[in-house]
Amino acid sequence: MRRLLRAALAAALCGAITATALSAAADERAPAHAAATVPAADAEGPGHQIPAGQRTTDLGGTWRFTTDPAAGPGDWDAMPVPGNWDQHDAYAEHQGDAWYRRTFDTPPLHSGEVARLRFEAVNYTATVTLNGRELGTHTGGYTPFEFEVGDLLKRDGTPNTLTVRANNDYAVGATWPWGGISRPVTLTVDPAVRIERQHIVAEPDLDAGTAAVTTEVTVSNAGGTERTVRVDGALTDTRGRPLPAGVLRGRDVAVPAGGTRTVELAARLPRGSYGLWSTDDPRLYRATVALRQQGSPGYAVSDRFGIRRIDIVPDGLLLNGERVRTAGFNRVPGDRVHGATEPMSVVRAEIDRMKEAGATMTRIHHVPQSPDLLDYLDEAGMLNIGEISVWGKDASLDPGRWRPELREMVRRDANHASIVAWSVANEIAGNTEKGRHFVKSMIDYTREELDDSRPLTYVSNTFSDIEGPEDEALQYADFLSVNMYGGFTDRVRALREHFPDKPVFVSEFSADGYTFTPERESVEFASKSDGAIPAQLSALRWVIGVSRWTFDDYRSRYSGTSPNQLRGWGVQTDWGGLKRNYDQMRAAYAPVAGLDVAAADGGSEITVTPRAAGELPSHILRGYRLRWKALAADGSTVAQRSTPLPRISPGDEPLTRPVAWDGGGAAGEAVTEQVGLLDPQGYEVAVADRDLAAPAAPEVTQTVAAAGAVRAGFTHVAGADSYRVEAQAAAGGAVRSTLVHKDDHGDVTGLADGTAHRVRVVAVSGAGETASEWTEVTPRAGAGALPPDPQSLEPVAGGAVFQWRGVAADDAYELEVTDAAGEPVRSWTTRLRGFSRIEEQAAGTDIRVRVRSVRGGATSAWSEWTQVSTG
Repeated sequence: MRRLLRAALAAALCGAITATALSAAADERAPAHAAATVPAADAEGPGHQIPAGQRTTDLGGTWRFTTDPAAGPGDWDAMPVPGNWDQHDAYAEHQGDAWYRRTFDTPPLHSGEVARLRFEAVNYTATVTLNGRELGTHTGGYTPFEFEVGDLLKRDGTPNTLTVRANNDYAVGATWPWGGISRPVTLTVDPAVRIERQHIVAEPDLDAGTAAVTTEVTVSNAGGTERTVRVDGALTDTRGRPLPAGVLRGRDVAVPAGGTRTVELAARLPRGSYGLWSTDDPRLYRATVALRQQGSPGYAVSDRFGIRRIDIVPDGLLLNGERVRTAGFNRVPGDRVHGATEPMSVVRAEIDRMKEAGATMTRIHHVPQSPDLLDYLDEAGMLNIGEISVWGKDASLDPGRWRPELREMVRRDANHASIVAWSVANEIAGNTEKGRHFVKSMIDYTREELDDSRPLTYVSNTFSDIEGPEDEALQYADFLSVNMYGGFTDRVRALREHFPDKPVFVSEFSADGYTFTPERESVEFASKSDGAIPAQLSALRWVIGVSRWTFDDYRSRYSGTSPNQLRGWGVQTDWGGLKRNYDQMRAAYAPVAGLDVAAADGGSEITVTPRAAGELPSHILRGYRLRWKALAADGSTVAQRSTPLPRISPGDEPLTRPVAWDGGGAAGEAVTEQVGLLDPQGYEVAVADRDLAAPAAPEVTQTVAAAGAVRAGFTHVAGADSYRVEAQAAAGGAVRSTLVHKDDHGDVTGLADGTAHRVRVVAVSGAGETASEWTEVTPRAGAGALPPDPQSLEPVAGGAVFQWRGVAADDAYELEVTDAAGEPVRSWTTRLRGFSRIEEQAAGTDIRVRVRSVRGGATSAWSEWTQVSTG
């Protein structure tokens, strides 16, 4: 089976690229027209670009919005596009129809040009109307669609009116159906003949060291007569430098009126001219193809790609000819600050955290992902299974219903190096006749019509409810993707008996259960057993890898969800904090079995223990290094070292490396030493530390007095492993305390009301402990219960989003906003769970926010203040 991939970041070019026969390895028999001058892609742009031939008008910005079809023109609200309506308090719970409207001017149009309205995504269905004419309806909330509109655009100088009716009734599983126009909207103007897309397949010959790169270029003609054009192109590296023998030699193609034609261009790269894409070293390249008329390049399309080989064998997965056993996380996109319109800063930060926790392969979510996220997976080096939004036993199993979404996903995403396979469904009734027919039909359609270069699968949770392999739709998959929430080894062994020639990928797993309490949403949450599950499956050599559900907590209204509308599956809170179970999974997923630092003569000694041969997870490590540093009590680095490591294969003997302290100064100042194992990209994929001296004293920053309880906020200090928040009656007596590992505050309960207490925080490490100064606070019966737990205050355009963690007993919440000097700005009551948006504030305004709960008419104590400058 061929292996197709597209890579992820724009080639750095600032002029035109000229690719010719650049080395002796190039084909000397190539005709003169083999030299291809193609327009340059934007070095800072996305993986897919149209560097020449298209004019684009961005239709983003502020649109008018309503959920009432009878609303008068003056009654529509303002709504940003792209964005989601349920980010905003007034529409936070709205599910159903909503209308967007805006006006725009007609751009200059020349004879033969074609104007199109393009939507990158609207969730979940979208009916589009232009100047009173309905253009059509698109179903599917994650893929692009467009309409030709040239005949409908106004030419009399008056503005055009564009209306979109969006509907988010369809929810994919237990995730939140963020409603609205979630990705960009543009008006594009193209010549009649354009390149619609290219499909790049890069096949390395691992023995010869060469690589065959082909691209199938689809050219369309919206004009009224047949047109003949020449298509050629060039391959470059990510800095825009042509690859030796990277000429995509030109071919003429006759494109019928109103039709399309596909032409294949090819190049063979010689040994030593390229690098393979891998999870540790994700090399990326760019293919730029152009239409040429009268010898000049016109319309051009540029895509990044990677060169790598994937082989599915009965007992595993080979990446570039080497056995790998992988680990990863699922990720549910969206949060209450950004909705599903996530900024790249958020996406990159979360993917980076996954990589530092050892993630190498995932089925990241059971919907098509944003191109920006896939670009970054390409760059970061993470294998991913692309999947459409077919979910659940009640899903429609009509292939005609889902083929358009599958086609749109594959056509858009097929050039991503990170996409290792396609999946056609998740957790459907795969052990029924309808389910089996659906999976076979969709897999056949993908292989025959869309992409025959990748393995194909579907994700099953019915695999245990069969008598034989003929009962389960997995029989049609190239490898077996399964979701499991218990009985891991026994169920996988039974599955192997049914399908002895197909390896298994555990696309979802967790044993944390379906009880979602507010405590599970805290950074203090630790899993009881998830960190041990990879080791349980390690002996089953046919298990390719595992992917934990999920990386992040996510908003939901599904049955059993917590009172904060969150499902706390994640190792990261909905507010971006890393839980204790992140550290558990990071250790379980590390590419080495152990990393330790111990005292030695004249300094320290670091020991790296490789994974056992075939252990889950494991792969050959190349280009890794150790980073050691010593930290003082104030967190500053007083000494550091870095040393490269040789190639490490699973099954190798442990390695040791000495660290010399170079005198007593640093040793005398340091409270802790830390060691990190860094991969070739700089991700710290394993950590170890050794406590040398007691940490510095933390500082109590705020206190809250409640009925029979107090809350103390405090600063974290270098070298502390945990913190003990202590409270004692000022006159003396028993000390009550609570232990905190990651949070920045602690609550102490069971205190006598009306009695003055003193509170302090003790920083604890293996080398000792240090306490803060005592702070006096008096619990009061009339103060109310402990308040909600503030989690974040994030600036957004014109304001900020305040988020907190409440409990089931809360009926409503009162919020107070002041300026930095304490002058009131606004106060209000909301029944929204866990968040509220503060709007209509001038940019750069310093505000403070606090919250208290309302329960049965009584209020809690006020929370501590949180401060931010508005966006």
